[in-house]
Amino acid sequence: MATQVDRLAQGLMFPEGPAIGSDGFLYVTEIAGQRISKIAEDGTVATFCDTGGGPNGAAFNSQDELVVANNGGRWPTDVPSTSQAPEPEFAEGRIQTIDSEGVVVSDLLEIDGVPLNSPNDLCFDSHGGYYFTDPEWSGLVGGDRDGGPVCYVNAEGEASRVASNIGFPNGLGVRGDGKVLVVCESLTGMLLSYRIEEPGVLSEAAKPHGMIGRRSVPDGFCFDASGQIIVAGHGSNNLFVLDGQDGRPIQIIEVPDKGPTNCCFGGKDFRTLFVTSSDQGYVYAIDWPIEGMPLLHSQSG
Repeated sequence: MATQVDRLAQGLMFPEGPAIGSDGFLYVTEIAGQRISKIAEDGTVATFCDTGGGPNGAAFNSQDELVVANNGGRWPTDVPSTSQAPEPEFAEGRIQTIDSEGVVVSDLLEIDGVPLNSPNDLCFDSHGGYYFTDPEWSGLVGGDRDGGPVCYVNAEGEASRVASNIGFPNGLGVRGDGKVLVVCESLTGMLLSYRIEEPGVLSEAAKPHGMIGRRSVPDGFCFDASGQIIVAGHGSNNLFVLDGQDGRPIQIIEVPDKGPTNCCFGGKDFRTLFVTSSDQGYVYAIDWPIEGMPLLHSQSG
């Protein structure tokens, strides 16, 4: 599959968490910029809101609110895109819900009285709830496999921890049939899958669901409509395309610069793959041969 990679936007401070709004704009978190930016079809960048901390993963819910995994202010300081950023804050992580006017309307700071670590990424299911990863940054530095849990917040806002013992849990997504949650385990280079027994209840044992290797950290990913998983290989300039059923490698796509962090679909016919690239602060656009997977939150009632 031949692919053309075009640079859509630049000047972003460690971009992550791409999400398409109902208005057709691309919303991107800037972790070191401590804000959410809104990118038009022509690549024009405007600030949607300031979040503080370190906004990382993001996704829209069925009420058109942007739910953001905020890691509390953690980002690499040795890449060009963060050269003008302030020193990382290393404050408490949180989940923020932001309305269509850019106002933070709620914060989730703890579960069962235990503070969150550094929320990284999140995804919705078709029941109005969402899963999020909550890694320990000490695990990323020290190589500790027990790097933090996966959590679930149901449609009523009740939160729980639903999986643990993951070596820095990172990007995640619910498969199109709603039966499987796939989670990136950044310390091992693997993707893991959990069977979803019911909303917020996962199988105890994770199964391997693909490997992109130790040189490229599996960061964020998205599904296309055929079920393929497109994984951003942070630490390299590669996107890895995997089979959605068994994680079998299908293709590697190169982007011009090192540091892809995440991706999502949008654009005309939902066939543009947007890729955030952290090191230089770019967003790329790739014409994809088929449309992206319909977003599960849009199916929730």
